[in-house]
Amino acid sequence: MRTVQGMAPAGARSSHHATGQGGIAQTKWQLLKTIEDIRQPLGLKGTSISLLRAMISFLRVDHIDAARDDGHICFASNSSLAKRAHVSIQTVERHIGKLVSLGLLARRSSGNGKRWARRDRKGSIVLATGLSLLPLAERYPEFLRMAQDHQDLKNELGRLRDMCSAALANLKAKLMPENWDEGLFSRARKLLKRQPNKQALSDLLAEITMEISELTCTEPDDLRDTAPEIEGHKETSKSQYVNKETSFKIEVGQEEMERAYPRLCAELRFAKNQDACHRLMDDIAGYLSLGNTWFAIKDFGPALSFMILGYLLERSETINNHRGYAFKIAQDLSNKTLDWRTLLKRPKSN
Repeated sequence: MRTVQGMAPAGARSSHHATGQGGIAQTKWQLLKTIEDIRQPLGLKGTSISLLRAMISFLRVDHIDAARDDGHICFASNSSLAKRAHVSIQTVERHIGKLVSLGLLARRSSGNGKRWARRDRKGSIVLATGLSLLPLAERYPEFLRMAQDHQDLKNELGRLRDMCSAALANLKAKLMPENWDEGLFSRARKLLKRQPNKQALSDLLAEITMEISELTCTEPDDLRDTAPEIEGHKETSKSQYVNKETSFKIEVGQEEMERAYPRLCAELRFAKNQDACHRLMDDIAGYLSLGNTWFAIKDFGPALSFMILGYLLERSETINNHRGYAFKIAQDLSNKTLDWRTLLKRPKSN
């Protein structure tokens, strides 16, 4: 009875010699793809990959086969390789040395140092000297593990980079531009533009996190001396100030809202429901370029976030930095240096 292996066409049979494991051999192009994936950890340039591709293209079989010379020996001359890879002969010689030193190629030398092939009367190659690509197949499991490790590292670096960017935006949202640590922000910008290693990103994230932690732990009394006033208004009774615990209890009548914030009320007048109203407010905050500060403002609750947005919209033509102005309002409310009732004042007419 014929076996499944015996029924397969000759060209479809896998080579057990190629991998050294008795499994299905990878095609020469799959092997090349694996090397391309680990080009960075191997320290290979694009020229080396192009040269390796040129060598593989000279093999007449799809799988690298240790049993046949024409299945793993590239006997093309440096001139032929240079022409196919579109580089100079000197470049070919230099990169062959690199590939041999990394164990991706092996030299099968002849007595005169030339590459050649001996054929039988049918034209089949029976003996050849030159550059053996057999290491690509023999070391495939090793290269595959290296590719997986490299991909895991890339994913981890991407995660750390995103965390650094988010932490940096969070730090900016907690500070006015004039209070930014330009040294830290400059280092962060330069680092994130490059391809930093894991340790550099971890150190940057730790530094930004420490800055945020110090700001969060700062007592309100330490910030009160530098907190600005809005339109010259200053309260004397601390019982009138708002914090995030009590801000959700603020209630202001419809008439008073419409008197203080006619623009915002007009924008929201045709909102069909509360969700649509919130979406419109988010759009207006985007128009004013409030950025992450708007998310912090929404933590105060619906009434106070409406009041802050309305306050900014009424004065949008006279405020140069809407985001900075909004941040200061939120900071002053949190630091108890501003009474929320101040936000209900109409802007002075010109």
